[in-house]
Amino acid sequence: MNEQLRSVIADALGLEPAAVTPDLTRGSDAVDWDSMGHLRLITAVEEAFDIRMTMSEIENINTAAELDDCVQNHTAGS
Repeated sequence: MNEQLRSVIADALGLEPAAVTPDLTRGSDAVDWDSMGHLRLITAVEEAFDIRMTMSEIENINTAAELDDCVQNHTAGS
């Protein structure tokens, strides 16, 4: 996982970077990744990487690994 993304996720969700793993899942009880957390996270990622995700992408991201894939798709070739 991209270390910058790991840091952005950790900051947005109030976690230690070491707690951000690819299998970190939206909606799990151990993480404040509810609907509002999701909006904070997406906004932070879009700003950090200067990208804009589609609504479909945003709705379908449920794990840190999926978010990582989406960021990679948007930044490939940059």
